[in-house]
Amino acid sequence: MTKSFDRRALLRALALSPLAAGRLAAQEPNTANASMDGDGFKPVRLPPKATNRVTLTDLERDDAERRLSCPCPCTLDVFTCRTSMPCGFAPRMHQDVIALVEGGYSGDEILEAFVAVYGETARMAPSKSGFNLVGWFAPSVAIATGAIAITWWLRRTRTAASATIVADPLSGASPEERARLDAAVHDDS
Repeated sequence: MTKSFDRRALLRALALSPLAAGRLAAQEPNTANASMDGDGFKPVRLPPKATNRVTLTDLERDDAERRLSCPCPCTLDVFTCRTSMPCGFAPRMHQDVIALVEGGYSGDEILEAFVAVYGETARMAPSKSGFNLVGWFAPSVAIATGAIAITWWLRRTRTAASATIVADPLSGASPEERARLDAAVHDDS
């Protein structure tokens, strides 16, 4: 009698192994020490500006939250996580955003304050400077290069195919058949 293979036990063992845990943490750096209940929350506080005048509307504040990545495993922005599936991070980050807005900070200043506390993973998209420019332009360059290569290949294949087809359509015809064809073509005109 043979033992059956237990896939669940194998997956459980792999999931609990330190090697698998290290691989998972390396794949998702934003969620390495985060859970849905907000463990690892870091408050973002700045002193109010001297003017202490609110400069953002509610829509602009929501836009600033859409540019912030929620540190929970959901991989959504703070606004979407807060409104669709609140975790332990999003409501507290929202409160920090509100406090910064009431302190007179702009959307870009709020984003930079969160980046100072959480690092570059606080951004939903990489900043457009330095090596990050590769991330912004490489996909466009790759698509353009692929389109050029495919166009070149199609033209080359079409030219080669038409050259072989049109080379001499009467190559297998005898001289008598060619003469009859010429006479038929000239009689129609």
